[in-house]
Amino acid sequence: MSERAIGQVARPGSQSIGKFIANTGPLLVLVILYILLWIASPPFRRPTSQLLLLLEVAAIGVVAAGQTFVILTGGIDLSVEAMVSFSGVTAAILIAGSNQSGGQIALGIPAELAIPIALAAGALIGALQGTIITAFNINPFIVTLGFRSILLGTSLVVTRGAPINIATSDVIRFIQSSIPLDFLGLRIPTPFVIAFIIYVIVWVVLRHTKLGRYTYAIGGNETAARLSGINVSRMKIYIYAISGFLASVGGILVLSRLQSGAYQNGTDMTLISVAAVVIGGTALSGGTGGIWGTLVGALIIRLVQQGLVYLDVQSSAKDIVIGVIIVLAVALDVARRGEIKWLRFGRRAA
Repeated sequence: MSERAIGQVARPGSQSIGKFIANTGPLLVLVILYILLWIASPPFRRPTSQLLLLLEVAAIGVVAAGQTFVILTGGIDLSVEAMVSFSGVTAAILIAGSNQSGGQIALGIPAELAIPIALAAGALIGALQGTIITAFNINPFIVTLGFRSILLGTSLVVTRGAPINIATSDVIRFIQSSIPLDFLGLRIPTPFVIAFIIYVIVWVVLRHTKLGRYTYAIGGNETAARLSGINVSRMKIYIYAISGFLASVGGILVLSRLQSGAYQNGTDMTLISVAAVVIGGTALSGGTGGIWGTLVGALIIRLVQQGLVYLDVQSSAKDIVIGVIIVLAVALDVARRGEIKWLRFGRRAA
């Protein structure tokens, strides 16, 4: 049998192995990291440490879910960390009474009304970004980067650089609560339960609705999607609105946890959300990937960050580790698509 024939026979098998690794690799990495940290750090084994891990994953996981929609279309949303801050500040301004605001604007609206207003604002801003991107055919990188500056600047100006504390309410207390699992001796934070429910909904949307199918189609080949009758512009507006809405949900989760709105609340969430999406198997070029991989990616990043704390690594080293994770995530994405020449074993140059 010739070399060429051998290559043709071997290729399907190698593709299956590559697909298996892409689908299960992140989960295996998560399990290995978890076991290693469990062995190396006794404090990590405490139930409170497990609760803290899930609590920290909730907000960034929701933000990354919205980022998944955008990246699946071949775009990117650099405004999500600013949206987290902006939505938290907006809700805090609406909720805070005059005695909590520290002299800033405070309207004293009940949280039950203030939170939906903040979420609606996030969705509308996301839709506006999508409209500008499609109407003027501007690269999403530029538009979302501009809105990142606008939203962060607005949050900073309104808060005067100081956090706005909010009064407790039934909604805030509910988000701060946890659900006991007596048979495991654990408590699941309500924010993580909310995040998990959102992931189930997003999975259903991506796999069983027109919006989901169109999202993959646009990322796979936007021109072909347009020629097949898909209203690409409308779909992108919907998708950026979803990203803005879910980033705002993340902002509300952070607000409820800290019980204050501040322009720093979303720090680093853009980079972490993109890294979580790519680590989870979604291609930066769009068209391939899934939502559950994103959740695994978010868990991996938070587990690494928490592990650094338990292993007494300097806090200043966290940024280095996050940077390395992001670079490796992008390299992994390129490797999945077979675009690293020296990894093309057995292939002859054209």
